[in-house]
Amino acid sequence: MKLVARLAMLITLVYFTFGWAVLWISAFLGTGEMLADAFDLPLDMPVPPLWAILVGMGMMWPALISLGVGFWALDRILLLKNPQDFAQLGRHLRLCAYAFLAFWLLNALNVSMQPVVLSAHLEPELRPEFVLIDIDIDVVFLVLGVVFFAISRSLSQAQEIADENSQFL
Repeated sequence: MKLVARLAMLITLVYFTFGWAVLWISAFLGTGEMLADAFDLPLDMPVPPLWAILVGMGMMWPALISLGVGFWALDRILLLKNPQDFAQLGRHLRLCAYAFLAFWLLNALNVSMQPVVLSAHLEPELRPEFVLIDIDIDVVFLVLGVVFFAISRSLSQAQEIADENSQFL
């Protein structure tokens, strides 16, 4: 089961990395249709200038890094030798929770801000409207982050109780 969990995390990370990389590389090579389609921009829009492509690529990396950190924390949980070590389990789960919350927030900001950056070279009437946060399937990471954070707090309390009980024995 641990192998399946690790494969699922790897596939998800590769999916996001590969998908975003293809978008930005195609724009860098001069075909912006995929990028325009991904961010609901006009398909006949000219390729954004190099600075906009570089800013866009730079905005995506923190989200990918936070997703990788979250998966790394989950992998640390799978590698724990002592499943009764509630303190370690809680720390790793808390790190994962913060990473997933960061991924959701950064990805939501990317989806909201990228159209603004990528269409900055267009006439004002051709630019898309700014949408603050678009709820998408990525909301799963928000939900998981909140749930993992709550569980990590419970694990911290469980460790305190286990420590108290060990003093009585």
